[in-house]
Amino acid sequence: MALEIKHTFDENTFRHFINGHGFVLHCHHYMSLTTKLAEDFADLGAVRVLAETAEDTIRPVLESYVKEKGITSPAERLQVGAEYYSFMGMGKMAVSGTPAGGEAKLAHSHVDEGWIAKWGKHDKPINHFTRGFVAAMFAVAFDKPARSFEVIETAAIVTGAPESVLSVKAV
Repeated sequence: MALEIKHTFDENTFRHFINGHGFVLHCHHYMSLTTKLAEDFADLGAVRVLAETAEDTIRPVLESYVKEKGITSPAERLQVGAEYYSFMGMGKMAVSGTPAGGEAKLAHSHVDEGWIAKWGKHDKPINHFTRGFVAAMFAVAFDKPARSFEVIETAAIVTGAPESVLSVKAV
């Protein structure tokens, strides 16, 4: 499946829109610094905030797309999420799942690879943005509310693994 993307730009506000949703174009510096900030303030819940914010901002993008295109198959909805992830420059994702959970594998990860470029390898997974993204994908795929899925990164490129693996479980 290939996404149908309509990109518009508001010349007055300098805002980009993808399929009617405001988008911020980013670089590895932005994602790396945002992730590092969450890590530095993990004791205050910043890691959770980053993951939940990603879930809450990605969900409407995916939800409106599958509704507009009439996509009802959970597998196709998950694929829409994986393709958006790639379109956004976040990496290359393969995903599978059921209402009970599933798995997302990242052959490439903008967050991990950006972190490595700035600071080198890390001793633990840091892809909190993608955990939220995957939670949103599963919630949309299976028509569940926010926070219906727990996503844990069990392997990470940033730690030296050949791919990042995110395990998904319904809660």
